[in-house]
Amino acid sequence: MQRLFSSIYKEFLVLIRDRAGLAILFIMPLVLILIMTLIQDASFRSVKEVNIAMILVNNDNDSLGQAITEGLYESEFFQIVEKIDGKKITEIQAKELVATGDYKIGIIIPERATDAIRGNVNALINKSFKSFKVPGVKKRTRKSTIDVTIYIDPATSQSFKNSVMSSLKEFTSQLEIEMFFKNFSEALAQLMPDQKPIKFESFETIKYEEVYASTTQDEIMPNSVQHNVPAWTMFAMFFIVLPLAGNIIKERDDGSAFRLKTMPGSFVTIMFSKIFVFLGVAFLQFILMLLVGVYIMPLMGLPQLEIGPHKIALGVMAIASGLAATGYGVALGTIATTHEQAATFGAVSIIIFAALGGIWVPVYVMPHTIRIISQFSPLHWGLNGFYDIFLRGGDLVVVLAETAKLLLFFVFMLLIAIVYNNYNKTK
Repeated sequence: MQRLFSSIYKEFLVLIRDRAGLAILFIMPLVLILIMTLIQDASFRSVKEVNIAMILVNNDNDSLGQAITEGLYESEFFQIVEKIDGKKITEIQAKELVATGDYKIGIIIPERATDAIRGNVNALINKSFKSFKVPGVKKRTRKSTIDVTIYIDPATSQSFKNSVMSSLKEFTSQLEIEMFFKNFSEALAQLMPDQKPIKFESFETIKYEEVYASTTQDEIMPNSVQHNVPAWTMFAMFFIVLPLAGNIIKERDDGSAFRLKTMPGSFVTIMFSKIFVFLGVAFLQFILMLLVGVYIMPLMGLPQLEIGPHKIALGVMAIASGLAATGYGVALGTIATTHEQAATFGAVSIIIFAALGGIWVPVYVMPHTIRIISQFSPLHWGLNGFYDIFLRGGDLVVVLAETAKLLLFFVFMLLIAIVYNNYNKTK
């Protein structure tokens, strides 16, 4: 036990003497989490809050053009641009402005678009009253179509495009229903003199209520901070692998490791002293990340991090994640023979773990094969555990599975290091 305490003290002294390295361990993750949260904040806000500029060219000047124009303005989703320098934008100009990336989307409503809708409505009415001659309704049975052109910047996301298309279809379908009801009512009034035309009234029978499911009584509102703090905390904690592996290799290169082996004790004692110190660094990183989410991010116009009531579960997940990271660092430092090997393999493997773990792209949108592979990423286990706490209100029991996986990963990495070290001894 005395040897373990002495080794821990030695590792602590080595760590605090490298002030530049220590500063990087704490400052870089904080900068990373702030930048990534600021960048991704817009994707968690509604389109209305982002207020994206859109070009609108209304050549219809009738009911359809008016309905789309009013609907876009009233929705407040977009900043509608119809003129530039006081001149109405043409279709050619709209295409060029979107193609150059000045605007994300441009909508062109063609001439006589409303006439096409009226013709289709008349066709339906004629079909409904084919045995009668309805005064005032043109005899027409063929349906016609007209194209509303939408120019889209190739850099625009698919989800944004779908949102715009959904809004436009809602405006046009509402107009078609209203126009059909009006003409149908007038046709009935022509056939039955006692029947007066009924005025169309739109009403909402079915309302949709969004409730974010949670295991607690408090509804948790997902936002950029709730998603990014746990995600990038896991990413930063695993980057502790690089200095830990570098520390092991440095001791081996300068002869410190050989001198330690000549003293009473075992390889496991030396490794656990490193694990203990770097686990403390990882846990301190985690605490700083939480403090940034609670106190610093609101000052930058971002939502405040809601830690929730299950702080014990949060602490257990942080320790399990830190152990998984330090265990991986010990295994890498034991196996790698040079700093270059450890740095290159360590950095690339962590990025791969992060990509598979859902740090950048949610796992549920990945292809089926990749989703299966992602189940073996330690960052995926840690991220799921933190999401259970931050977003789903989960307690310690809920995160036991993820905690167990991280601890097993730590034990497995430690066993690899021990077996490889013993193998080298026999060579």
